[in-house]
Amino acid sequence: MSKIKILDLANKLGVERKELLAKAQEFGISAKSTTKTLSDAEVLKLENFYKKSDTSEVIEKEEPVVGTKVSKTTEIPEKKKSKFSILSAKPKKEKTEMLRMLPNEKPPKFKRMSAKQGGALVVGGVGFLILSNVVLFGLMASGYRPTHKIIYQEVSATQKASGNGLDLQAKNYLDGFVQTYFTFPEDEKDQETAVKDVNAYFVQNLPVISQGIQRTPSKFEGAVMMSLTDNEATYKVTYSAGEVTTKEVKKGKDTTKENVVKYHDETTLFTIPYQKVGSAYYISDEPYFSSVPDLQATENQVPTKTWSDSGKTSDSVKKDLDKFTKSLFTAYTTDGDTLKLISKGLSLNKGQEFKSLDQATYESKGGDKYHAVVQITMKNALGTHVENYQFTIEKQKQSYFATDFKHTLPEGKKE
Repeated sequence: MSKIKILDLANKLGVERKELLAKAQEFGISAKSTTKTLSDAEVLKLENFYKKSDTSEVIEKEEPVVGTKVSKTTEIPEKKKSKFSILSAKPKKEKTEMLRMLPNEKPPKFKRMSAKQGGALVVGGVGFLILSNVVLFGLMASGYRPTHKIIYQEVSATQKASGNGLDLQAKNYLDGFVQTYFTFPEDEKDQETAVKDVNAYFVQNLPVISQGIQRTPSKFEGAVMMSLTDNEATYKVTYSAGEVTTKEVKKGKDTTKENVVKYHDETTLFTIPYQKVGSAYYISDEPYFSSVPDLQATENQVPTKTWSDSGKTSDSVKKDLDKFTKSLFTAYTTDGDTLKLISKGLSLNKGQEFKSLDQATYESKGGDKYHAVVQITMKNALGTHVENYQFTIEKQKQSYFATDFKHTLPEGKKE
């Protein structure tokens, strides 16, 4: 089977492109736009689903029935689907004609329920509700929490882990819009499809008064979300912009002109106004572009990092503190039990290996407390690297204990 895009498969199956895109995403297919090319297995999965669920035509054979006459099930034309069907797809409904009685046919007799039977039914229903509530409360007491869809549980867990309340469903929706907007093919027929795909995100036709809108071919390369509010999102987008030129091509004795597209990379900030309605989203106004700012700070903007050695500890004390510091970072990468006995604020890190203590200063804070500033060499799968630490060392009986760790050097003037 040859590979096929979602939009072409939608035409083949006779369904809306956005509906097929939503169904592909439900099946776990990684697709953000209808231009996604499907594998043979993915095509087969979608075709089988629509073959099984295709009940638009039902034909029943007439069989003679004594006393009644049943008409054939009539086909009801399917309602026109909404353009904005990326969020949900309703199954097809059918309507059949009602059975008609013959002139000499008597209406059917209905059995009446006795008061005793009705009472038993009510008691049984109330008992079932009480039992189901008892079971539900028991499950909730054990830690169970009912959810409508697993996706909501996953979003809540991610938001809790990130701690920033990011609307991941809005991000997923806007990611798809960005990819669709910056994908504009060279072929004119495919361009018409691309315009329809973009317009579907707006739901309504926005008023446009301009000198004419023209789009050149472009290819989406990648995007990073820079900010997301309740009604606006900004992306840093990288794309290939096409420059169309014409050249003369000889075909036999004739000479014709053909378009040639040359691509070059572009980067821009792309801001999208959007709104949320219920659990759905739409693009509420025209997106706009702005230049990408330089995020690299200059030398005169940043404070200087330096070593602090104002404590002037004695050689014997420094020797003891150096010995403790080496033991501390050895335990940090090898022995979690020892690490807990001599420090608070570091967790066991077996992914690295402590190699050496390169530099250390200890500033006395009075009594048996010292402010340590150290630089060490660590090794991991990438090789060796330097790490900086600040922490407090306090003497406890015949040993030391370390707290208040920071992975940075102090600020100051260059020596």
